[in-house]
Formats: sequence, structure tokens, C-alpha cells
Amino acid sequence: MTDELLGKKIGGYEITDVIGRGGMATVYRAYQVSMNRVVALKVLPRHLANDDTYLQRFHREVKIASQLEHRNIVPVHDYGEYEGQPYIVMRYLPGGSVDDLLKNGPLALEQIIELLDQIAPALDYAHGKGVLHRDLKPSNVLIDDNGGAYLTDFGIARILGETSSVVTTQGVVGTPSYMSPEQAQGQPLDPRSDLYALGVMLFEMATGRRPFESDTPYSIAVMQVTTTPPSPRSINPAISRPVEQVILKALKKRRDERFSSAAEMLEALKEAASVGNVDLADTQPGFAIGPTEPVVPPAGRFPEPPRMPTPPQAPPSTGSGSMPRLPRVRRRRRPNNMLVGTFIGGLVGCGLLALLIALILLLIQQTSERELAATASAEAAESARRSGADAAAIRTTPVPSDNETGAAGGTGVTGALLYFAERDGNFDIYRLDLATGEEQRLTTHPAADVYPMMSPDGGQIAFQSDRDNSFDLFVMDAGGANQRRVLRTSLLERMPAWSPDGELLAFSMDARGDGNHDLYTIRPGGGELQLLLSNGRRNSHPRWSPDGRYIVF
Repeated sequence: MTDELLGKKIGGYEITDVIGRGGMATVYRAYQVSMNRVVALKVLPRHLANDDTYLQRFHREVKIASQLEHRNIVPVHDYGEYEGQPYIVMRYLPGGSVDDLLKNGPLALEQIIELLDQIAPALDYAHGKGVLHRDLKPSNVLIDDNGGAYLTDFGIARILGETSSVVTTQGVVGTPSYMSPEQAQGQPLDPRSDLYALGVMLFEMATGRRPFESDTPYSIAVMQVTTTPPSPRSINPAISRPVEQVILKALKKRRDERFSSAAEMLEALKEAASVGNVDLADTQPGFAIGPTEPVVPPAGRFPEPPRMPTPPQAPPSTGSGSMPRLPRVRRRRRPNNMLVGTFIGGLVGCGLLALLIALILLLIQQTSERELAATASAEAAESARRSGADAAAIRTTPVPSDNETGAAGGTGVTGALLYFAERDGNFDIYRLDLATGEEQRLTTHPAADVYPMMSPDGGQIAFQSDRDNSFDLFVMDAGGANQRRVLRTSLLERMPAWSPDGELLAFSMDARGDGNHDLYTIRPGGGELQLLLSNGRRNSHPRWSPDGRYIVF
């Protein structure tokens, strides 16, 4: 397609080629005769030259960019108008854009850090000047011939605290694939909205694709608000866990859970790159992302397992989070009276002897009652077996050996205990055979796996796992095999419970992120969520009635 401006001279600039076209402007390569240099000429198309909104945006870009003097922000050289078409003269950068680099797939981590090392200070600088970019994306980061990166296109930028609506006509402005959730909802913005967009760029540079992709811009904007981003490691396994943690923190739906500045994000990424494939919680105790694979599960999400009492040690520290120190009791020295001491000692001894005898009698009675109950249970089982009843309902299932995988549809764990416990600083799910005393570990993931619940037929176990920074629902076979995620969100899902027919799981979820919980149901194989109750209160621990008609919580 021919362009009417090619070969023409605008002001002191000879237009030689088209660099790119966008919805708002066309960018040309031009030669500035007076300075003997190549420049980039951004021209507003003729059909938009009479549109006040686009004219205001164009003028605004000139005004803002001319005030931002940073080595990694594309400088504006000149501004003018040719036959009613305004244009901006900028520095020409021959290396294309980050978007061009991504056409060859994901970038190496070293290259990503090199790019962010330049863009992060530029973005923080703009924020320090009170300017929000609002359209940060790979095509708006340009590259020079030495690999230098430059931030450009402040056409829809907004100055913080500004109430004028000159940069928008109606609805939401920006590129949906890089919009923050608050930007997609038309909420007031702050610098953390740009940091979310930078997080989307980081995701794309590391994986080669955007976190949210769909057929329409509207559906992508909805996904920014409602959908948890996929695990970067599931797309590019070469990404380390610490780097994944940095990316996912940058993409948090709630802005107060993201990084506070681009510099903070950059430093976290550098630290993640330096520590190898370990958890950042090990090296950055203040790293404010829920641990993907915690060494110690976060407090408050489930009770700490009981511990045996230990002999008193030195007085504990009274620092943050420690138990309050009890005041020491001063004992009054008693008079040295042998007769009084002997008398009191005799009374105490008799009392203890009487108490001991009472405890022995109580234990004998309880043991007898348990033996009678066990005998009755055994007789009932034998009677059921002889009458042709289903023996599987009363059979004790042996713990699978090391070479058994616990295939789907097993006979259940009758005669065993199912529980979660802490071993070596991590919570996993275990099964204890009551007949043999043998314990079997069912989960081995380094994240916390807790609150198991056996299905009515004994073939499956539902549980919650902290495998992607927030507890999600999982289901596995009774022997621990075939572990699969039922629901993936960035929200806290808790306490699954099976319906009596095994067709549904009821659970609670903090859907609004306000610390309260609503009740939902979902099928064990996944599918559509069904809301049971949402009343703005903390609703949790759902359990079904035996007939499936009611749920207590």
C-alpha cells in the first residue's frame, strides 16, 4: 500500500520509510537535513486530525514526554503540523521493540533482567513525576542498536491527581492484554497499575505468551479481573520456582499484594535469578508472596499440630509472635516444723493413693467396655459376612506396598486413619493402618497439603494444597496416585467436603479477598462453580447431612 507522505518533506524532515502503523498514528523514518541525522516522525492520520479526543491525546503526549527527561525514555526533539496533520519528532531507535524480540519466542533470563534494568528506573522516574503510563506493553519499549531499552508512547498517560477526562471519551482506555484488574474495571489508578502491566510483560518475556488470551478484548479484560494466571513453569519449564514467584506476585489481583515499585520488582527478579531453584522465602523472609513451596506453612491457615510438652528452658524471647512470658511466682518459705510436715505429707499421700485407685478402676471399666464393643463389632461383621452382605464394607484395607500405586476406584481405607502432619518442616497427608501400625505418606509435594477428606466410596481423597501461592482444591486416588487440581484460582479455598453420593464437593472460598468466605460446590472432576451462600460473613467448614438435603457450616 502506497503512502501519500512517503518521499515528501515535512518541515525540515524528509520522509523515507514507514516504521509502523497503529490505531492512533503512523510512525515514519525521516532524515533531518539541518542536523544530518535520522529521526522518527509520528504523524496523526488525516482521518483523525479533526477528532478532538485524538488531538488532545497527541498534544498530551508531547507535553508529558517533553517533561520526562530520563536516559531510558524516548526523547522528543520537535513538534509541528503539516497540512492539518500534527506530528512529533523523536529519537530514531533502529533495534525495533521488545514485541519484535518476542516473535522469536521467550527471552533468556539474562536478557529480561538487562531490559528491566533500564525500563524499571524509567517507569519509577515517571511515577515520581506523577505520571501514569497506562499503556505499558512490549511494543512501547523500543530498542537501540546497542541493546538499550527506552520507554515510549505516553499518548494515554495520566497525571496523578488530575480530574480532567481529556484522555478518554468513555469506558476504559488501554490495551486489555496488559490492563490491571482495576484499570479494566475503570477504578482509580496508581503506579501499581503500571507495575501490573510490567508484570504481564515479564510473564510474556519469560514464557513467550501472554497470561490471558481470548477471542475478544472484552473477554480478556474480564479474565484480568477474574482469572488466575497460569503457572509460568507450566508453559516454560526452564523458569525456576523463585522467578515464577516473582512473576506471580507482580500479577496479583489485589494491588496491595504486588510490588511497590519497579525497582523492587527488579531486585526480586535479580535475587530469584541468583538463588537457583529454591524458594525465595528461604532467602527473603519479607518476600510478600504466599509461598509456593513453603518450608513452614503460613500461620493462621490451619492449626499447628500438637507437640509434646518439653522441660522448661531458658526464658523465651518476648519478641513479635512469641508466647507472652508468665510472671514468676515467689513461694513463701514455710516454717521448719517436722511434725506439721509429717502430718500434711500423710494426708497428701492418702489422697494420692485414693486418686490412683479410682483411676485404675475407671481404666478397667473403660477397657471392659471397649472389649465388649469390639466383640460386638466382630460378631456383627461375621454375621454380615455369613448373611451375604457386602464384605468390602467391613474389610480392613491393607496399606499398599512400595510398588503399589493406589489405582483409581480402590476399596477405600476402612480400618485406617487419614490425616495431615508435619514432617521436616512441611505438611503432607498420611494414612495409618490401624491393624499393622504402618504409616503411608500419600503426598510428597513440597507445598503444604492439608485437610484430607475421604469420598463416600473410599476411592478418592479431596484436600487443599498451597501449590500456587494460595490454597486450591485437589483430588487424588485413595492410595495417593493421580493427584489433580479441581479448581485453580488466586483465592483461598478451604475445607472440602463430599456430598453423600460423591458427586459434589462443598467448600468455602474468600471470593472477594476481604477475609470473609462464601460457600460453593463443584464436581470433583472440575467444571462450573455453584454459589451456595454469600452473606458478607465468614462461612466455613461445610458438612453434608447423611441424606444430602442439608449442609451445616
